[in-house]
Amino acid sequence: MRSTAVRRFTVGLAAIATVAAGLVPAALAQSPKSVVSGLQENQGLIGQCRRLNQTATVFNNTNLGPRDTSLVTLPEGTEVRLTGVVLSGRAQIFLGNNFNGLSSVQPVGWISTNFLASSCGGGTQTPSACFRANVLLDVRPTPDPSGNRLASYEVGEIFAASTNPPTRKISNAPGSPSWLEIRMFNGSIGWVVEMSSSGQQNATQQEACPPGI
Repeated sequence: MRSTAVRRFTVGLAAIATVAAGLVPAALAQSPKSVVSGLQENQGLIGQCRRLNQTATVFNNTNLGPRDTSLVTLPEGTEVRLTGVVLSGRAQIFLGNNFNGLSSVQPVGWISTNFLASSCGGGTQTPSACFRANVLLDVRPTPDPSGNRLASYEVGEIFAASTNPPTRKISNAPGSPSWLEIRMFNGSIGWVVEMSSSGQQNATQQEACPPGI
């Protein structure tokens, strides 16, 4: 039979464990589903200005939805500042004082890069050559299918070639696809398959650029 002192010591340890468990921050107990992979910080984009090319909704998450997670809807022509944190097809922006004081509660938000013009201000520049993805396109650092995947474009997404006229790499080797050099949402350069190895141009199709691209 255990002594009264031993029983008290055991009960004391259990109480301490219970209190300690209650002190664990809720943020550390989040489900792994809340972790977003693929986030990058491009320090060259921090504080950069972009003008909206159409009315756009800002969300508090990288999924850009559902609707009840929206923070504010901004009109075409609004100038926003980038935080430098980007994800494929999405960018994080500062919600400054010009957004009805939202910065005091929600300092940043997420927006689709389809709504962001290349920069603020005027000036004449060479128009971009734009393409629509007809299939899921993986972006590679070089025109090589074995290269690391930098990003991807879903079917229907529009992106710009790195140059106009576009820069291409066409291989004469049997079964080799042709490649197109593109400018990604974060300003980096990459390559996507433009024409399949069978010779059918089904990976992308050229079309007019949306405003701001």
